[in-house]
Amino acid sequence: MNNPDLSVASQPVERLETVEAARGEVERLRAGFVNTLVRDIRLPLASVIGLLDLFESKLAARETLDSEDRHLLSVAVEQGARMRHTLDDLLELAQHDERPLALEPRTVDVADFVGGAVEIVRAEAALRGVEIKTRIERDTPALYVDAKQARRALRHLLCVALEATRDGGEISVEAQSLTGTRHGDSRRDLALVSVSDAGEGIPAEELPFIFDSFWQSTNPRGNSASRGISLAIARRVAAAHGGSVSVRSQAGAGSVYSLILPAHVEAHGSDTARARVLVVEDAPDLRVLVGKLVERMGYEAMLAPDAARALEILDRQEIDLLLTDWAMPVMNGGDLIKRMREDARWRSIPIVVLTGHDMERQHAQEAGCDRFLVKPVMRDELHDAISALLDSPPTCAAELSESTHAEN
Repeated sequence: MNNPDLSVASQPVERLETVEAARGEVERLRAGFVNTLVRDIRLPLASVIGLLDLFESKLAARETLDSEDRHLLSVAVEQGARMRHTLDDLLELAQHDERPLALEPRTVDVADFVGGAVEIVRAEAALRGVEIKTRIERDTPALYVDAKQARRALRHLLCVALEATRDGGEISVEAQSLTGTRHGDSRRDLALVSVSDAGEGIPAEELPFIFDSFWQSTNPRGNSASRGISLAIARRVAAAHGGSVSVRSQAGAGSVYSLILPAHVEAHGSDTARARVLVVEDAPDLRVLVGKLVERMGYEAMLAPDAARALEILDRQEIDLLLTDWAMPVMNGGDLIKRMREDARWRSIPIVVLTGHDMERQHAQEAGCDRFLVKPVMRDELHDAISALLDSPPTCAAELSESTHAEN
């Protein structure tokens, strides 16, 4: 028979172990943050301050700057830029939840994308005798990305690979087509860009932690917290595009970083044209985020900040589905749905209401919506609602009718 007194007595011990584990994790993050400040800010800053002190003494003595001085000046400018980028990355990771990335996607040639990122790090690689080889498979599609942000993600992966590769080594960058297999990505056209280094690899026990912003490796060579920051930024950019970043590595055999991004989809007639989803949301960051989720599902997303703008888009564009917020100023989601149901041009368009309050469900259904989702909504849940409506006739009105009969 279990002794309840022993069970109660063990609870303080378990809590203490939990507190100690949390304290150890906090200490690990603190050490990683300090290491980042020292390596990527304090040491470059010391170099910049020393150079300024040298130049000040030369100017005071009215001495001219020789070729070595000019080279050191260019180094100081480069170090300053690197510190600024590090601080920007740290601030971005700190504000990750409050400030989603706002992207401006467009079609980007994959060869130009890879070449542009490689060019940024080629000079540093050349100084260390590291060769960067690129290979683009023939059937690799163009990308549909924010060119600046996506190139930043690839640049971070290249910097990580360069940091891990010994002088005189080699880095390879390969691009190829990929078809999505995950739920929500099924048959979606993607592009895979892989970066392989010739480093010492990452021990298996450390792989689960390398995307932590201040990850610290047991191997001091090239595996500092700066790598964790770079990988965290790359993963953030990829996720904003509906893509991902992963790594395969083996100690002593190097690492391969895989960046998956959405591909541009060519429309060849009505059979292959993507369904068009109009997203109506007055919160800018959420509007962009939902639009990215819709794009990831393989649909074309059009964005409207309010109901009036949505009506303007509907008036000149063919829309396959409307995804709208409910609580919006001037004209709310219910007013928008009513306008659409009264107009023969838009009456048959499926409508999904995405809002923060479940209490609005009855009003939304009475207005004529076809699906009602409560924020925060999971990607798979949103995908199921949209795909069901685009592949079958609206059902919400029938559900409301059935529920009304049941109540009676």
